[in-house]
Amino acid sequence: MNTKVLTILILPLLFSLSARGQNLDMDKYDISINDTLISKIDFIKNGKRLDSTRLKHLTFKPISDGYKKSYYLNGQLYSQGEIKNGKEDGFWTYWYDNGKKAREGNFAQGKQEGTHKYWLPDGRLRAEGNFNNGKYDGKWIMYKEDGSGSIEQTYKNGELVKE
Repeated sequence: MNTKVLTILILPLLFSLSARGQNLDMDKYDISINDTLISKIDFIKNGKRLDSTRLKHLTFKPISDGYKKSYYLNGQLYSQGEIKNGKEDGFWTYWYDNGKKAREGNFAQGKQEGTHKYWLPDGRLRAEGNFNNGKYDGKWIMYKEDGSGSIEQTYKNGELVKE
């Protein structure tokens, strides 16, 4: 079958299945092209533009444990960290597609834990604060995008208690 026809038929089917949550739970699969792990967010956003050569090497495999690096479709590093029991565990770092750091922090069984930092796409710090069991907990500092200062907030179990 012609590769273009294959692309036209299969790729929309994959997107419709993932969008409806039917038959293919994207949270349970790694997406790879050749042996390169692809960012799921970038794949969903930009995968429709895959050329036929890359599409031929597209695979979906159940998530496996181990140290992972995933990439944007443009080849830029997207994330790196450890997977245990199918979930993020330990220190993870994420980048924007322009190569600037987007965020970093620890995870325990897939939930944010401890101090996390977030950056704007231009590299300036956006926010830093603490998580407990995946919820905001403790002091958070949010930096204004225009550089004019910051806002400090305190959370308890995900609820804002002081601004």
